[in-house]
Amino acid sequence: MTGLNKWLRSIVLFLVCFTITAYGWFVLGGAEKEYIITPTNSKYKIIDDSGQNGATTTKLSMNKHGVLLECNIVNQARWPFCEIAISLTDAVENGIDFSSYHSVGLDIDYTSPVKGERIRVYLRNFDPSYANTDDPISLKFNAIEYSPGVNGGLQIYPLRTFQVLSWWIAENNIPVDKASRQFDNISIIEIATGSYVKESNYAIQLNRLVFYGEWITESSLVKLLLLLWVVTAVIIIIIERIILGKKIKNTEERSQRLRDANRLLYNKSLKFEHLACIDPLTRIRNRHTVTDWLKEITLQTQRNDMHFSMIFIDIDHFKKVNDTYGHSFGDEVLIKFAATVEALTRRSDVFARWGGEEFVIFCPETNMSTAVEIAECIRETIMTKVWDFDKDFHLTCSLGVAELVDEASEDLIIRADLALLKAKKMGRNRIEISWEYQQLK
Repeated sequence: MTGLNKWLRSIVLFLVCFTITAYGWFVLGGAEKEYIITPTNSKYKIIDDSGQNGATTTKLSMNKHGVLLECNIVNQARWPFCEIAISLTDAVENGIDFSSYHSVGLDIDYTSPVKGERIRVYLRNFDPSYANTDDPISLKFNAIEYSPGVNGGLQIYPLRTFQVLSWWIAENNIPVDKASRQFDNISIIEIATGSYVKESNYAIQLNRLVFYGEWITESSLVKLLLLLWVVTAVIIIIIERIILGKKIKNTEERSQRLRDANRLLYNKSLKFEHLACIDPLTRIRNRHTVTDWLKEITLQTQRNDMHFSMIFIDIDHFKKVNDTYGHSFGDEVLIKFAATVEALTRRSDVFARWGGEEFVIFCPETNMSTAVEIAECIRETIMTKVWDFDKDFHLTCSLGVAELVDEASEDLIIRADLALLKAKKMGRNRIEISWEYQQLK
């Protein structure tokens, strides 16, 4: 389960970093896109009132700033006008999809006899449901009118401010569901003089025309990130359930083996309790009473693939205690030390005096890490305990810990003893661990 938790934490960390990065990329403008209308990707031509028998004269030229349309409006046609028509594609039915763009930027200088006069900008959309290639007027008029003035710079207008001309809707009998603005197939862009012009000279200088959009909208990005989290969570739940099912099956099989082993160990323990001999000083088991039990439980542990650990304990500088305070005081120290350690052992542990100031704890069904935790609890308790002796006295102990591998019980004891010796050589009041059986060789 620890491996799964580590794997899960890594996935969550990745998702958090990816979400922050993706949203940060969006906030910093990484999703923005532009489409700039230039003479290299479009064609420019003039449209005026000559088709209505008008007399307006026009001239279209390119300069370093862009495209210049000069008109001499003559008030002869019913609706005199002139305009720049920009063809974005060779065929009107194959326009450009600007539905993912939100704004258009217009940098136009408009010279007219009336100050503040407005011009018209049309985004012409082709839809086969209402338009045909032989009738230019059938392309939808998405229009705005505004006053650009001269040297007004780039002015940006949201595409939602464009409106479909009402006369076009009426003349083409457009149904309601097709009467709203539409930018999914723009073929032509038209920049025309205002609705009410006078007989005079006009000039439309197109300096820049650019569409602004986003590769992905904020709401779409949030939905994708949310979907990523949900899909990941579902996958993790499915994987976890599969793993959990296997673990439950293995646990049930292992539990049955453990129950069988525990029954056997319980019977052996009953026999052990009857045969146990008590150390006369400390009132705990002595080493001779655990010899047979240790061999039997070692075999059962290995046969059932269970953990088994032992802790070797030695009182630090105990000879100095005897030499300084006498053997009677030393015996009292041994009694209280054994009682303190026994209180820290579990009911399943076997605590015995091994000889002199040495003690052992055998821990059935216990792995190395748990045994080390028990040993550390003992070491810290002995070090910090305030002893109720009539002398200013402090006590520490050294401990060696080993876990049974494919070896005899005698080899386990030797490894734990070697770990204890190492702890004493390293300065005492510490724990040392014997990990590998090869350390004996």
